[in-house]
Amino acid sequence: MSAFDSFKLRKRRSTRQEIGAKSIDAAGVETYQNEYLVYFLISPVNIAVLSESGIRGKVLSLMNVLKEMETVEIACLNSRETFAANKNHLKEQLSAEKNAKVREILEKDAAFLDRMQIQTASAREFLLIVRFDAKAVERGEVSAGVSRAEKLLKDQGFMFRRAGKEDIKRIFSVYFVQNLTQVYFEDFDGGAYLDEGGYLI
Repeated sequence: MSAFDSFKLRKRRSTRQEIGAKSIDAAGVETYQNEYLVYFLISPVNIAVLSESGIRGKVLSLMNVLKEMETVEIACLNSRETFAANKNHLKEQLSAEKNAKVREILEKDAAFLDRMQIQTASAREFLLIVRFDAKAVERGEVSAGVSRAEKLLKDQGFMFRRAGKEDIKRIFSVYFVQNLTQVYFEDFDGGAYLDEGGYLI
């Protein structure tokens, strides 16, 4: 290995550096900019069953939250698998397939994926992310800020819970790699093969 190749290897960034998460604890995420992020999982409301005034009320509640919390961000993630790539592949096969029997099977597969997509169309997770800058962290304002955010969300009628460490790891997994099936996420690659003292099992 040349000195240049060795230098390139040393310059590689870790996964945590790539996603900007210096550490993840039970309450939130510390970033490499010394910020602290707290995630709230919001239970969605089916607006299809609400009256016009009910929908207006929900919009007003969200506006009040956004107005009172200057550093809040909104995210929406899939919580079920998407079948778009599979459906596109089936369409390509259908357009090229000449055999009527095979075409019939492909059409049934496509219809099955359509039904699955409809059944999981509302499978979304909605997040409110409160970002505390380095100055707020340094002044010890995180705990009070989180309490204020929880009170505001409750007062505005939102059903929510604060994301814990496992929730945050799952959220990152969905956001960055669309991993929707894994249940447990290790803190470090290969962590399952280490004992409590950090030695190989």
